[in-house]
Amino acid sequence: MKQADCGWAARARVMAGATVLIAAAGGSAVFAAPPRPVAGQQVHFAQGNSQQGPWSAVPQVGPNGKVRQCVLVAMRSRAIAGGMVDTRFSADISAGSGLALAIFDDKLPADDVLDDQAEVILDGKVFPAVAFTIANAHSIAVHPGDAAAVLAALKTTTKLRLRSDGAGVDTGDMALDMPADALGWLVQCGKTFAIAVDRPSDPDAPPLPVAQPRSPEVAPAVATPAGPPGIEIKWKIARWDASELRGNDGKISACMIRQHYGVGSANAQGAPPRVIGAFLVASRSKGLAMMLKDSSLDLPGGQPVEASLAIDHAPFSGVEARVLGSDEIGIFPQHGAALGTALGDGIDVDFKSKVEGMEFYIPAGVVPWLRACARRNGIGFEPAAGKAD
Repeated sequence: MKQADCGWAARARVMAGATVLIAAAGGSAVFAAPPRPVAGQQVHFAQGNSQQGPWSAVPQVGPNGKVRQCVLVAMRSRAIAGGMVDTRFSADISAGSGLALAIFDDKLPADDVLDDQAEVILDGKVFPAVAFTIANAHSIAVHPGDAAAVLAALKTTTKLRLRSDGAGVDTGDMALDMPADALGWLVQCGKTFAIAVDRPSDPDAPPLPVAQPRSPEVAPAVATPAGPPGIEIKWKIARWDASELRGNDGKISACMIRQHYGVGSANAQGAPPRVIGAFLVASRSKGLAMMLKDSSLDLPGGQPVEASLAIDHAPFSGVEARVLGSDEIGIFPQHGAALGTALGDGIDVDFKSKVEGMEFYIPAGVVPWLRACARRNGIGFEPAAGKAD
């Protein structure tokens, strides 16, 4: 199941430079009309009505000498529990993600997330979006699904709000106060350096997940032949299939992301190809667990399996393995949070036992999606942290 790294770190590196402009304000001329974007040349714009400082901008150059992103940044205030905090807010057109709106401050969560049910809200109008952590954490970027519409709407927007329940972030309304010449510079910069607005244009960056509208709190709970309600609805995350599973009450009870594929072909007797699979599940009842599937197995249900687990070539102890179905083995950690930390963002996993041996790769983005899905639905990686089913 080994595959090439999908390049999530490349996107983070492209976005990470958006903080450098605030400290440099005042070093360049202020323009009344959009200046021509020049690689590496900082520009600053009139303050407008905001009392929090003017906008600054630069086309940032990457290691290959080409412009990697156009950054427009200003200090703004966002809501946090108990008050407000200053944050660096940026509007970027990046080779790693297209148009993204980002915030940077030390009150943001430190763990990696990938939330495909985030929102950009412009003067009350909601645009579904994908939120993801930028390099070095304490930063969240939000890419709207309809990037062109959001970019056009910024021209008249007075209040902007970024919301990601998966990241635990809701900025509240922030005064945008973006001068027309600043927005004009951003649009022209993207065109000048041929950076797409609606998608990654960096070949090393993974495709962004499709932005999803927020899931209803309750939905029809109809089981399918494939499993519990919701398992038939799949979203692609780093080439894995992601689903929100629902209980009998129609509420989301588990987040599941998995990859499975066939090995070989049907034999002369018509037997189907062997199916191999790896699953990560965060549920209210069990916290974080793993499941391995191999259709060639025929094991007695419920039996313990003596096994070892290695993550990134290092032994990971404190796990229990047992048969869930005739061809499925469940791996349950003593501490789900520890397993979530060990899995990291792009990691090799090696499971060994007398009945099964399997090596597979969890690409970057998979665990951040699982973490975001669990957080927005109030599900913990530790069973005690979630509510009982």
